[in-house]
Amino acid sequence: MSRLPLEGIRIIDCGHVFAVPYACGLMADLGAEVIKIEGPGRLDITRDGPFAGVHADNQPGADPWNRTANFNLINRGKKSLVLDLSRAEGQEVLRDLIRVSDVLLESFTPRVMRGWGLDYPNMKRLKPDIIMVSNTGYGRGSGPYSHYPAQATTQEATHGLAHVTGYRGDIPSKAGQSFVDFLACWACLMGTALALRYRHRFGKGLWIDIGMYQLGCYTISEYILDWLANHRIGERIGNRHPWHAPQGCYPCAGDDQWCVVSVRDDE
Repeated sequence: MSRLPLEGIRIIDCGHVFAVPYACGLMADLGAEVIKIEGPGRLDITRDGPFAGVHADNQPGADPWNRTANFNLINRGKKSLVLDLSRAEGQEVLRDLIRVSDVLLESFTPRVMRGWGLDYPNMKRLKPDIIMVSNTGYGRGSGPYSHYPAQATTQEATHGLAHVTGYRGDIPSKAGQSFVDFLACWACLMGTALALRYRHRFGKGLWIDIGMYQLGCYTISEYILDWLANHRIGERIGNRHPWHAPQGCYPCAGDDQWCVVSVRDDE
């Protein structure tokens, strides 16, 4: 049987909720050894609560925190380690793990890793060729939002997707799917793959700094270009399309029957 592409690669998953954990789950599918880190007072929210999904066989069982659908989907194939990173002992265990690992992915606000002395310059002292992937709301620069926590839903209001989502004359709405979470996941996955390729060629590690805000701007790129070129502000148009016509979701004969039509051109 042929080797999987990431066999022999050890990855530390310090992510939370979706983007980083799902990227690490995909890397486990590709053969990597992935170690998921959780805190004793801060287990992943997909174990319980609104993001957890259903329990296996709809039965919580004696350990419901281990049986929710979303947690098991996102974190499949991983090893699990609980560390209290608020204590020096827990931080030292993580340092020991960094010394024998290839990649660390994290989704803390910028102050957290820096406060633990585990930002990228310090990680390089532990392992010179370590790869670090940071997924934050607004990047790790010096901008006014850089220290804000964020997730896809709240970001739709800041990068503008909410403004063009919804019906004409109505209030801004959330998109049907949290697109930025998926974009961040794929950015983490591809950033890690490219950094591993770079290390293989040049023997050096890399730090990949991902800002979800930047990724969100891609979802409204045509509106941004329209403003830059024409000073025209995008509008909410419901199920319509700026240039496909007719387009919409139309009622049909019968009880709650619908048909979606989108005509792209004359052909």
